[in-house]
Amino acid sequence: MDPEFGWSYLSANALARARAHLDDGSQGVRDEVGFLTLHQRYADRFFPGTSVLHTRARYALFVPWQFEDQQGRPEADAKRALVQAELRLAGRLKESGQGGVIGGQVHPNPADIPPSTIYWTALSAWGILRRDPLDRPPTRQKVRALLGPSRRTVDADNEPLMGFTAPFVTLPARPANWTANTPLTFDLTADEGSFLKERLSQVCSPPTSNTLSLLARLTKDGIKPPSSLFTSQPIVRSRAGRDRGPLERAEAMSHLAAIGRAIYAALVEELRDRKDGKEDTPRIHRDDLLRILHEHREPALSLGRHVINLVEDDIGSLPAALRDVLVTTLAWLDIGKRQPDNLLEVYAMAEGRKRGRARLPQTGDGRNRRLEWRSQDHPFAEPLHYRWGQVRRLLSDIRMSQA
Repeated sequence: MDPEFGWSYLSANALARARAHLDDGSQGVRDEVGFLTLHQRYADRFFPGTSVLHTRARYALFVPWQFEDQQGRPEADAKRALVQAELRLAGRLKESGQGGVIGGQVHPNPADIPPSTIYWTALSAWGILRRDPLDRPPTRQKVRALLGPSRRTVDADNEPLMGFTAPFVTLPARPANWTANTPLTFDLTADEGSFLKERLSQVCSPPTSNTLSLLARLTKDGIKPPSSLFTSQPIVRSRAGRDRGPLERAEAMSHLAAIGRAIYAALVEELRDRKDGKEDTPRIHRDDLLRILHEHREPALSLGRHVINLVEDDIGSLPAALRDVLVTTLAWLDIGKRQPDNLLEVYAMAEGRKRGRARLPQTGDGRNRRLEWRSQDHPFAEPLHYRWGQVRRLLSDIRMSQA
């Protein structure tokens, strides 16, 4: 795995971990009390169209090329052909030896979630997939129908027919070896990189506004993306524009979420030990909470206890239970507390959305879930990353093509 850019290959197990990270309703996730809401909303604001499952920029061309390759086929045939095309693509990319191959570890079996699914929202958000007259992104089924045999797109002289609007904007030329069986890389050609740079440099946030997103500004300037997103990096701060304040608040929330996740694990561990009589429970997360507080308390409090109102100005109203957790945790940090016992009730209320799978409630189900819980299997708390690893790889791919 590339330590800078996250998962190199999305195997079935990696995808399961990704879905667990993304879906706060799944069993065994790290987002038991709802911090993922902050992650998703700030990431969507800064980097529209991106996903934690994104790997490399060239997929934003591979997917529409593969759809266009099925032009003229009946929809059912085109759907089957796309599966085979994605399978062949995974094999050719795997042979190149580069990281980021979706389905690389399960090849020659199909990927659990194919690139055409993972990148579809991005194609629309980045202006590669045209929206319909009602400003809605077309589905994959709709695009297959548009490209099907019932829709003639050219006349007898191979000229475009009037009235036909292609589902994708005009794409760069395919590489010379596009239809070959030779290895294929993620390296963008200069034309491909220019196309993606032009597309992403126009992405607005919110989409209906004329305000360029942080993604657009970073792409347009062609910067070498730093290891960290936050405003402590001058190169990001100088380009943040209207997002400078939101970035500062996102940074504080990133640290607060690390503390909150550490508190949750420490509470479960303590209940399992003291309440449930499992005195052999390790102190892994109770001890780690001290480390987390030492590293993250000051930056979490850097903008004051009342920052949550401004956070909601940035990303909209938060779920009430999550808001209570954030406000209560900031107050707890402000008075210098180190033991989280008095936070149990508010954290248990936030976890309540998991119902029978919640671990903090003082119920039979809660006790059963705690007895199943193993300290050593629960991940240590980390700050929110807002998809920066994926965005950094995307920016780097485009930048390298323009060198």
